[in-house]
Amino acid sequence: MRHRLVSRLFPARRSARVRQIQRARSPRRRLPRRRIPLADSLSGRLLLLTIAFVVLGEVLIYLPSIARYRLVFLEARLASAHLASLALEDRDMAVTPGLEKTLLANGMVVSVTLTRPGGPVLMLGETAPAAMTVDLRDQTPYTLIRDAVDCLLKSEPRLIRVLGPAPMAPEMLVDVLFQERDLRDEMRAYSIRILTLTIVLSAIVAALLYAAIERMMVRPMRQMAAAVMAFREAPEDAGRLIPTTRRADEIGIVQRELAMMQQSVRRALDQKTRLAGLGAAVAKLNHDLRNLLSTALLNADRIEREASPAVRRLLPPMIAALERAIALCGRSLGFATTETPAPMRAPLDLAQVAAEVLATVEADPAPGIADPLVPVMDGGPAARVNALPAGLIATADHDLIYRILANLVRNALEAMQASPPPDGGHRLTLSAARHDDGIAIHVEDTGPGLAPKAAAHLFEAFTGSTKPGGTGLGLAIARDLARAHGGDVRLDRSGTGGSRFTLWLPAEA
Repeated sequence: MRHRLVSRLFPARRSARVRQIQRARSPRRRLPRRRIPLADSLSGRLLLLTIAFVVLGEVLIYLPSIARYRLVFLEARLASAHLASLALEDRDMAVTPGLEKTLLANGMVVSVTLTRPGGPVLMLGETAPAAMTVDLRDQTPYTLIRDAVDCLLKSEPRLIRVLGPAPMAPEMLVDVLFQERDLRDEMRAYSIRILTLTIVLSAIVAALLYAAIERMMVRPMRQMAAAVMAFREAPEDAGRLIPTTRRADEIGIVQRELAMMQQSVRRALDQKTRLAGLGAAVAKLNHDLRNLLSTALLNADRIEREASPAVRRLLPPMIAALERAIALCGRSLGFATTETPAPMRAPLDLAQVAAEVLATVEADPAPGIADPLVPVMDGGPAARVNALPAGLIATADHDLIYRILANLVRNALEAMQASPPPDGGHRLTLSAARHDDGIAIHVEDTGPGLAPKAAAHLFEAFTGSTKPGGTGLGLAIARDLARAHGGDVRLDRSGTGGSRFTLWLPAEA
């Protein structure tokens, strides 16, 4: 019974609550996923880079490996040739051509020359001119790699002469001559084995790294990107929330910060939507409200002319209140329905604009003394000083800059009007300074300063007013117009000696 009564009295609240419950019970909406080609995706690029780096690493390993393989092959030929030459040790043994051929074939050489220190030279086979001589006693890593690459790239048959100490008798010098074709075939077969191993290793490492990065980094980033795109399409949809995890790394932090940002933006949009609806309703009521207030003001004037003196003394506060109500309706409607205009930029003499503002702007009239609710203090006239240097040019909109300075000057005059003058009287000063990144125009007064609570909401419409009956629209409008130029309006200081506001215009303004 109670819930039915509440739903009848507050149907809007009930429907909002029902929608909230239904949204909470509804299954989580999956975020749209945009397909990206593998070559353009982050995971695809990581896969290609992984393969490229693994291949590069294998190439860097392959060069010394193939050089080492060639060195081992040459040392093996020396060892085989030395064993073959041992048959010559026995001089009583006759070396027949068939035996010599067999020995040379087993050693895979064309000829063998064995030299002992101070001893005779023993030889198998016949000498022939060699295309290249390799002395294993003075080889370096560079020469080994260079000669190995040269051997792989050559294709014509060549005889290679190799010199080196005997493996089992270092005092002996073995000189062999063999066909380079045998070495080249062995090196190419070894290269094919290395290439096959490189391909398999690259594929395995790339697949493992791709799977790990895809799971830990790419997939969460893809979900965040999809969530951002979905949020951009429908920021008011509460079902399009970015998925969050308990990860403590940078991706987890970004997920949680994005989720908080989405919630903040959604709340701000909801609040602005409500305010926009309220503004539209106020705009519709403004015309009738101003007519009613105008009628009341006319009746008050008629009563003032015809009423008794006692009644006439009570009418001025009422008339002043009606006039302020009418002005408030007009300013509120203008702020709610008028967009910030785009600046019409042109070269502008800021000193001339400041002179126009100081000559034309006056403070709004203070409430009448007969109003018992508003205390009035006459601060006396204020001296107006234009300290902007001549020739200070900015590319800006004349009318908008005039409106900004007019709002700042009017606020300063009203602040000084409501405070006792210091020694020498009140003083309003406009000055400026050019910096590397822009121009700063200062509006300084000798008023009483701002209360901390007022300074905290100074540039917020309807909350930042510092005077009784004010709306706080002046500074809010001034900041909007300054930001339309790419600049800003800020409060530099405020205290018992006065306040100083600064209009900042960037260098390109």
